[in-house]
Amino acid sequence: MQTIDNSLFQVSVDENGAKMVHLVSETDNYDFLGENGTKEGMAIAFPVIDQDQNWISKLPWTVVDKGDTRVSLTLIDTPESYKVFPYHFEVMTTYALEGNQVEITFYLKNSSHKEMPFSLGFVLPISWSSDKGINQISLSNENHTIGIASTDFKLSTADNKIIASTNEVKLEAESDRNFTLTITLK
Repeated sequence: MQTIDNSLFQVSVDENGAKMVHLVSETDNYDFLGENGTKEGMAIAFPVIDQDQNWISKLPWTVVDKGDTRVSLTLIDTPESYKVFPYHFEVMTTYALEGNQVEITFYLKNSSHKEMPFSLGFVLPISWSSDKGINQISLSNENHTIGIASTDFKLSTADNKIIASTNEVKLEAESDRNFTLTITLK
């Protein structure tokens, strides 16, 4: 488990699946991901948005950069992953705290000599009331409000979850791309 913090947040990231499992407000010790005893955390779905087939969430990631307010984890294809997803790739997820925001960056590199189809998403379990705007969702309960925003992901709510997803995209051979999602404490 990797933990980063600043004066407003403490974030814990599990190396298995690189998922955020705790998002704690430092002002009142409230865990936005631990409400009602949920232990799901904020899962990453790649290369498909199907949690039953989301094999990447079960693999150990490697911490490649760690500071007080940021942590980066990476996963590189293996012979076993190639059997399931026949592409050479590298993914890196970075969680960075900047003031009242948690910025989550997902870097994807296609190292194959062929175009790589993929879809990407984050699944955040939360059962608060929500207000959806363009490229953002505000969540609130009795005492807390957070906003989730991105221009790279389609944001939606379903089954007590916030889903940030891309449609299926094709990444050209030997190319890379960044995606960003921001959570703001309001």
